[in-house]
Amino acid sequence: MTENFSIAFKEDNGETAIVFGGQLTIPFIQKLTQEVKEKLGQPKALHLVVKEVENIDLTFIQLLYALKNTGKKLGYPVDLQMELPDDLSSLMVNAGFGQLLNQEKKN
Repeated sequence: MTENFSIAFKEDNGETAIVFGGQLTIPFIQKLTQEVKEKLGQPKALHLVVKEVENIDLTFIQLLYALKNTGKKLGYPVDLQMELPDDLSSLMVNAGFGQLLNQEKKN
């Protein structure tokens, strides 16, 4: 299956940023999760950026929550920035995940 998602890792002074985009859905979640596990390590801080999203589903939301919970357990801050198209933002809010859209700079 063609990979219709993007994932980029950027490190600076022990802090890691992961930028996700494209199709953030169940057909690609195993590959996304595998790449995160292989490359994450234990940063001083983790910045999650979700942008240029074509589609998103619950499996990706679960990955975001897992990354935030891992940071909390291991003692590093995790912040999340989501830039979604209006239709996907509305879907997130209506599904009860609107709080994710407003979690920048929170642990």
